[in-house]
Amino acid sequence: MPTEVPGAGPVASLRELKKADTRTRLSVAAVELLASQGAEGATVSAIAERAGVSTRTFHNYFARREDAFLHFIREHISQWAQQVDDAPADAPALQVLHDILREAYNRPEDDIIAPGNLVLLGERVGFLLGPEGRPDVEEMLSPLYDAVRRRVAAGAGFRARLLVELSLAAAGAALRQYAFTCCGDGPSLADRLDEAFGVLERGVGA
Repeated sequence: MPTEVPGAGPVASLRELKKADTRTRLSVAAVELLASQGAEGATVSAIAERAGVSTRTFHNYFARREDAFLHFIREHISQWAQQVDDAPADAPALQVLHDILREAYNRPEDDIIAPGNLVLLGERVGFLLGPEGRPDVEEMLSPLYDAVRRRVAAGAGFRARLLVELSLAAAGAALRQYAFTCCGDGPSLADRLDEAFGVLERGVGA
């Protein structure tokens, strides 16, 4: 019979939590440098220094800096998926997605996960990876697809996908329109998002 080590479970869990924290700190440091200094400034050594670890530690978690960028994006999408799961059971999926995106659109512009920064991050990562190395969008969005599918009727996989993709399209349209008119006294970014989701909720043809 194997000998049990008292407290082995909690110790192992603490170790995993520390590893997850380090991975997150590295990915956040990577995207902060990418956003502020571009690809030239977001070197592995700079990322490691910003996160307070060695370059050797960086490579224990990521083979290359692009993997750190992608981890950040995947983690953010997974957080959205968790918010979908945590929303009240009777809340419509479209409203839940609207609320999640509206919270993001209310973030300060210097917040790394403000919509404009996320778009910039996606564009820069896509450029760095090139056509052959770009991540599969389906794979990256799958946690969000799955969370919405759990909220809608059974077997409504296509409906869940449609809700997610329409919501992201509405959010992108609101961001572009706001950027085009931001120098005036027009609606805020969050108001533009509300307007875009209002179109979805009423029906595009309404």
